[in-house]
Amino acid sequence: MKLETKVQLSKATFSLLALVTFVFLLGVLVFVLCVGLQINPFKQATSAFLLTAFIGLIGVVAVLVLFNVATNINLIADAKIAGLNIESSSHVLRRYGIVFLLTALLLVGLIFVGTYLSKERYIAVIRDQANEVLRENDNILEKTGALLASGDVADFKKLYEIREFLEHQRSGLPRLSIVYAGEFEGKLTLYKIGTNFHGNLEKNTYIPEYFECTKGLDCDYLRRFFSGEKVGILQQFTFRDDQYYIYIPHVGKGARFVLVFSRMNSYGKFGS
Repeated sequence: MKLETKVQLSKATFSLLALVTFVFLLGVLVFVLCVGLQINPFKQATSAFLLTAFIGLIGVVAVLVLFNVATNINLIADAKIAGLNIESSSHVLRRYGIVFLLTALLLVGLIFVGTYLSKERYIAVIRDQANEVLRENDNILEKTGALLASGDVADFKKLYEIREFLEHQRSGLPRLSIVYAGEFEGKLTLYKIGTNFHGNLEKNTYIPEYFECTKGLDCDYLRRFFSGEKVGILQQFTFRDDQYYIYIPHVGKGARFVLVFSRMNSYGKFGS
């Protein structure tokens, strides 16, 4: 093989190695952000593809390194490196660094913006489904208020059945809880109708389940509503752990209550 050909191969493999390393490092950045912050703006199929491509790049880098090293060793063996007119690559490395930094900043922005848009779109779909189910079952909501007001153990058992019925009216509808208010030693207390009934019909006993609100998220909202204030629908999501909340207040003839929809979501908006 001619010396000029070996030099061209060495330059070509180095340039390709730099490009692949550039892409690989960007992949590392995306991986660290998504895993470290527990966010994912990509859908399942896209996530699997990116992970496969990331692993493939490791193999490509290994092959290029071996080929480039072998070519340079061969050039050294020819003992003619000193006579070659090889231009300095410092400006090339500086250019690569600038491009890498700008691309990395763009990727970081896309990840955070994509995650935010993904959550906003998802929670809008869930809210539309929830509102549709509630419109179709308005009579059941009125009955719910009356059952809460009665305080009878058998009525509370019926409330758990209503909650389960409403939750399963759509395949994509998230977990549903019914939050209502009571009093404990003269203080407003929040309770919920969850997944399990804590009572005994034969003994006519019922143990209410507390609803633990979160400061800065829903505590003030729920206390204002149960104190008689008019409030709208509250929807929130946490950025890191993909938890979504939708609070839909309802003023029935017998009692006030809030339908709380929440859902864990692992994938985002971008990709397939």
